[in-house]
Amino acid sequence: MSTTTTASARTIDEVTEAAGMTWRHWLSFALIALIMLTDGMDVTIVSHTFPSLVKEWGVSIGGGITFVVTAGFISMGLGALIAGRLSDLLGRKAVLVATTTLFASATALGATSPDFMAFTAWRLLACLGMGAAMATSSTLVADLVPPRRRAALLATAYAAVGLGTTLGAALAGLLLPLGGWRALLVAGGVIPLVIVLVLAAVVPESPAFYAARGDLVRARRALARLIPTTLTESVTFSTPKAADRTHVVRQLISRRFRITTALLWVFGFLSLGTQLMIVQYLPTLLQQPTPGLDSVQSSTVVGLYGLTSVAGTLVIGAVLTKVSRFVAIGSALILSAAAAVLVGVTPDLSYGQLLLLLGIAGFVLPAAFGPTRSVLAAAAYPTRIRGTGVGSTEFSARIGSAVGGAVGGTLIGAGLGLTGLFLTLLAPIAVLTATVFGLAMDARRRGDASSADSTTTAGSRGVESADTVDADRPQPTAGK
Repeated sequence: MSTTTTASARTIDEVTEAAGMTWRHWLSFALIALIMLTDGMDVTIVSHTFPSLVKEWGVSIGGGITFVVTAGFISMGLGALIAGRLSDLLGRKAVLVATTTLFASATALGATSPDFMAFTAWRLLACLGMGAAMATSSTLVADLVPPRRRAALLATAYAAVGLGTTLGAALAGLLLPLGGWRALLVAGGVIPLVIVLVLAAVVPESPAFYAARGDLVRARRALARLIPTTLTESVTFSTPKAADRTHVVRQLISRRFRITTALLWVFGFLSLGTQLMIVQYLPTLLQQPTPGLDSVQSSTVVGLYGLTSVAGTLVIGAVLTKVSRFVAIGSALILSAAAAVLVGVTPDLSYGQLLLLLGIAGFVLPAAFGPTRSVLAAAAYPTRIRGTGVGSTEFSARIGSAVGGAVGGTLIGAGLGLTGLFLTLLAPIAVLTATVFGLAMDARRRGDASSADSTTTAGSRGVESADTVDADRPQPTAGK
């Protein structure tokens, strides 16, 4: 016999926390994580098409290919920025389904390109949808799961991106010899399209989104779909005042949130820019005269770096269930600095040493640089502006990835080798660590009860209550 969860005078976060992770939560989380997996898969698939495009159309690597990569990152950033705002207006699930369909269709249709100009147009459209889908995925996960597990599951979902790169490489090895780059693109589009069709039928819209929009009927319906045992009629839904439903972008830079927003933009810019600079140039650095690996050895080292990155991301997800997000991410950044120094100061690296040291670096660096911006952004903002906040942070991250690619190419062109590049990572790591400290201090300044990652009921209440606060109006003190 099933029991019914009573919910008198409790908020959505408190009811979700009391229910815990049901199988419906896990199913929704798994499908959203699979969408994130297709992001890593797509990037790997497209990178494997470039040699074929060079041969077939005579495209130059330094010209056409570089333009597609750089413009693609910018397009992803624009997609994240636009989708973040739309997800606060139209709904997280609706925007996720639409943008995933866009990027899946554009990827598959890229296979019909008669020339490089058409390929570029389809690619930029796919990147627009992909950046939008990634930002919206993080927002929907944050809204659906219990507050206590929010940071951990966001980090865990990001591990799917690393698995996607492995899947993309496997698909490339299977399909390129059989059907060429066009067959590879079709597969890269069909897979996310199938996943999003299942997601559209199974995953509910965010109850908190409906409540923040003042639509209590749909909020109760969505909550009942997620947790059928809940008496939704007795749930207290926090709804914003009419004035709070407009000017969302202005609220991001209001007195309450402007410091947090600025710090998140810095963190996003440096974290993804630094991460992709390593990933993009690691094979090239390994095959330089020093250390002088061949292509097979280089691929092995890069593959190990990717595999340990998945393990590291899962570990930081587990740590985030136990300690504050600021402590977990700050500690990961300190360990990243140690790993960078370890690689940077070890002379005459042999193949065996590279496997060991870059395996360690892969365990630490991607975990510190990858999921952390979404964890910080999703926890920093109340429901009504969460999508826009996550989207703007993702936009800065994608711009940072384009700049990081350019900076990395410039440094390597100037003669910087593997060890030198890893030592230069100490500069962005120092800034990122200071940014996390600043975010923690600003959360304390705002009296944000969620600064401890909502590990208590009070934390859940603090997140929810923020939805009813006017960001620019001084708050009344007790007794007044």
